[in-house]
Amino acid sequence: MARLHSETFIDAPPERVWQVLTDFAAYPEWNPLLVEARGEPRAGARVKVRAALKPGAGPRLRFSATVVRADAGEALVWRGGVPGVLFGEHFFHLRAEGSGTRFEQGEVFTGLFSLLLGAGVRRRMERAYAAMNEALARRVAR
Repeated sequence: MARLHSETFIDAPPERVWQVLTDFAAYPEWNPLLVEARGEPRAGARVKVRAALKPGAGPRLRFSATVVRADAGEALVWRGGVPGVLFGEHFFHLRAEGSGTRFEQGEVFTGLFSLLLGAGVRRRMERAYAAMNEALARRVAR
């Protein structure tokens, strides 16, 4: 099993952060990690995503996932992959903190290939998550 985590403070209420986070159509305009997402942010919906682990360069990873939780202003969670081989649960958690939002993003990978996600790959992925968090904060501030 491999766990990834990144978090930041966004100076806006969770409802505003949620609005930007779930506007999948706008991802190509601001999101350096999830460069494209299609689908609906509701439990049971399928989403198709293109991800870039290196902003602006490198190959794009394409995957489909099922939204398992979509609680407005609180959490968006999707799962995808091949159970037993490489399966991931990606989460976005929003929590009111003072005048803003504590935003957490992460993923838990399971399956045989999760054992191959070495420390270097995990660090690169966490940097990509942090870049998205920062871009989200800038987008929310606009």
